[in-house]
Amino acid sequence: MTAPVEVVPPRRARRRRNPSRAGFFVGQALVLDLVLAVGAVATWPIYRSTALVVALTVGIAAGHLVAALGTRWRWSGWWVALAALGAYIALGVPVAAAVSLASPDAAVDALVDVATAPVTGWKDLLTLELPLGSYQATLAPALFLFLGCTVAALSIAWRSRRRWMPAVALALLPTVFGVAFGARSLASPVRLGPVAVQPETLLGVAAILTALVAVVWRSGHDRRRALATAAAASGVARGPGGRRRGLAARVGTATGMVVVAAAVAALWGPWALADQPREVARSVVDPVLELERAPSPLAAYRASFGDDRFDEPLFTVSPAAGAERVRLATLPSYDGRTVRAVDPQAGLADPATAFTRVPSRLDPAGTGEIAVTVRIDAGTGIWVPTVGDLRAVSFDGPRAAELADGFFHNAATGAAIEIAGNGLQTGDAYRLAASPSEAAGPVASLTPSRSGPSLPAEVVPASLTEWIESQDAGTGGAALETLVDRLRSRGYLSHALQLPGGSVPAWMRELGGAGFQPSRAGHSADRIGTLFTQLLEREAQAPGGTDADLVAAVGDDEQFAVAAMLIADQLGFDARVVVGTRLASDEDLPVCDEGRCRGGDLAAWIEVADAAGGWLPVDVTPQHESFPSPDLEQRRDPENPTEVSREDAEPVLPADASPSDGDQSAPEAAPQERDLSALWTAVRVGGVSLLAVIVLFGPLVTIVAVKALRRRGRRRGDVAARFTGGWDEYVDTAVDHGYPAPAHLTRQELARLFAGDAEEAAGTRLATWADRSVFDVMPPTAAENEEFWRIVAAERARFAAEKGFWARLRARLSLRSLLPRGRAARR
Repeated sequence: MTAPVEVVPPRRARRRRNPSRAGFFVGQALVLDLVLAVGAVATWPIYRSTALVVALTVGIAAGHLVAALGTRWRWSGWWVALAALGAYIALGVPVAAAVSLASPDAAVDALVDVATAPVTGWKDLLTLELPLGSYQATLAPALFLFLGCTVAALSIAWRSRRRWMPAVALALLPTVFGVAFGARSLASPVRLGPVAVQPETLLGVAAILTALVAVVWRSGHDRRRALATAAAASGVARGPGGRRRGLAARVGTATGMVVVAAAVAALWGPWALADQPREVARSVVDPVLELERAPSPLAAYRASFGDDRFDEPLFTVSPAAGAERVRLATLPSYDGRTVRAVDPQAGLADPATAFTRVPSRLDPAGTGEIAVTVRIDAGTGIWVPTVGDLRAVSFDGPRAAELADGFFHNAATGAAIEIAGNGLQTGDAYRLAASPSEAAGPVASLTPSRSGPSLPAEVVPASLTEWIESQDAGTGGAALETLVDRLRSRGYLSHALQLPGGSVPAWMRELGGAGFQPSRAGHSADRIGTLFTQLLEREAQAPGGTDADLVAAVGDDEQFAVAAMLIADQLGFDARVVVGTRLASDEDLPVCDEGRCRGGDLAAWIEVADAAGGWLPVDVTPQHESFPSPDLEQRRDPENPTEVSREDAEPVLPADASPSDGDQSAPEAAPQERDLSALWTAVRVGGVSLLAVIVLFGPLVTIVAVKALRRRGRRRGDVAARFTGGWDEYVDTAVDHGYPAPAHLTRQELARLFAGDAEEAAGTRLATWADRSVFDVMPPTAAENEEFWRIVAAERARFAAEKGFWARLRARLSLRSLLPRGRAARR
């Protein structure tokens, strides 16, 4: 059936032909703002801060202003981009890094961070733990993205009559940003009646729906404009009934498509993605830290018990109540030589290497919260003392910003490091908010997560497995508890290989004058094997004896922690060594007095994982009341060694020492090197400044260079090609200076068009020579070609002389001549 027609009066036709431009601008902006709003919701989980709302509101508003000015004054795309970049730089510090306005130095640093954020900001987003809050200048990438997408989308939608679809795609980019830079795991499902729907699914449906609204609105507007134009030309318009039926059909079709797609995604998506990790940019980009260079804190453990460091204060925790242990380092990897924080074989795939910065707050791992303040005295190097499960950290003092930037935390192990400068130094202080560790259950209640060991056999001493088998302790948590108790009861605490000058060291006085037994440092497989060999030999000498009769293994927490970790691994438990201090203890073990931790308060223990999850700390410090058996006492080195005659003495070179078998000998004094810190600072500042210059002016220089290379290439080749190239250069110069170049005009007609108020002789000569080079049997000579290019240069100078300074600069940077000739002519 043919739709009814309506005869339109001339006055009404004129109104339809000239619809309100303001209504179009406002309507187009509103539908694109809906799409951008979905992107803002997708970005919220990354920051979770009201500062994000302010930044995005200001960015979108500034984008509207720049796009409106560019449309009103018909700026080229390049000038619109420069205006948007200027608005971003001007708004970046007060909006995206408002905290830095407290001091001029911080504001300058923030300005550099804002200027480089479009290039380097993504790295901060991926290496920081979520949520980011308003940490430093992490809001700058979001501000840049929303401002840029708003300017680009509105400029395209307002200016273009046909190719406006990219505007909708650009408005969807913030949603993609929120998904790509979001968390690794999916959010908790939302219950909509009887159906559980993922928030990510709702976000995708909202993005599709708003984008569809934008497309339908623009299509309807263009259709109404076309009908109004046709009605004005013919005086006949389609009736309102046909318009309503067509609109209802389009809306119904679109709604049906969205409903079906959303239903399929909501029902099929969770089933298809069950137990599948969420692949986002954060999943494949991890911070590269030089942890491999840091020595294992367990290797330097024994040095803290020397008389010069035993009473040296390391740090103070206040208040000391609420937490039982202070963690310094978590060491889950053992290679037969030393325990480390990073497994070199696993690389970045190992969760133990996933150290990330903590910009705001971490999701709580338990109930309740404790708050402590830690003040550094002598310090602990790069290892940061922490308590419980970390939620938030804030630094105090003049180095607060530097320390906050260099603080990294590992959620899997609970360890934290500080890589700014040389780590924590005397006078540094910070506040910790943490969840208290869950109450520890008995070791016997633990269940192993596997049926066998995970460490390779070559790193496990044979004497250790032989000793485990000889104990007949069974399996599971009960076996682990029994074996660790026997190991501690049959060991003897010793922190030194020999007495310093025959005097009683501070650590022995702390123990109450217990007898001295020498013990070698280190925790290599050979050292741990010697420990269990002593136990086996003593059990063979005194079968059936009590624990006091079987005391044979001499060492301290360094050896016994590694030994207990190997025992747990043999029984199928995941285990790791922890170096730290105790604030309270149910046993007679060293604790920090009122939260003041000294070098002699350092301890090492192990943490064992249960199959159901969670880690249980297990103390491994050996006893010091029962002295080793007399048999072992007889095998000690004599206190009065035999004198060796100097005439018969021969020098014997010592064997190469393993780094893990004790403290390394003092290295020879290295030649003093020049202090290049000032040079490095200058190079770094210069590099950042150069990067900012490249970001701001690189595209400008690129356009000028491309045109110069194009002009140089046109002057080369055979004579005929140089003539046609010169004509193209003449036309491109006119186009860049604002002249139209319709494709249907001949060269002579273009020459008259480009002549303007000047004489046509120069342009006409160029057109004649160009025609001859193409159509004449005898093309112009090389001498005429030189004259041709001289005229081209003169015409280029004439075009520039007709304009002011800014117009000449705009022509030099114009992209019109780089576009295909048809597009440039239409513009």
